[in-house]
Order: sequence, then C-alpha cells, then structure tokens
Amino acid sequence: MNLFRSEQHAQQWKDWDQEMASTLRPVEWWIETFRNPIFRNRNRPDYLTWLTGESGISATAAFHDRLQQ
Repeated sequence: MNLFRSEQHAQQWKDWDQEMASTLRPVEWWIETFRNPIFRNRNRPDYLTWLTGESGISATAAFHDRLQQ
C-alpha cells in the first residue's frame, strides 16, 4: 500500500495508473476496513470453520460491501 498526502500527490507519482484511482482512500477508511472480523479472527484455530459459518459469511459480505463503496 502506498500512502500519499493527497490525491494530487498520488497522481504526480511516476508509476501512477489511472485504473487504480478508485483505491485512493483516506487512511481512516483503510483502518476501518481492516477491522473487519475476517482480518481480526485469522489467529483463531478454527478460522476456516468460522469463515464458512454464519458469522464468517456475514463478515465476508460486509467486507465485500465496503469494498464496493
């Protein structure tokens, strides 16, 4: 992940790719995104079972919805 001061600063980067413009988000947005239980529960011994259960499916749906915003 690259961190830039602003969108304008990112666009001046020599490797700028316009197709990636939709991924420019404030750091707070990324922090909230990675607070999703999918990431917070990865150390569970039953992670794969949890992921396919009701809570995991709900967390996955919330994660996908957030990325579509």
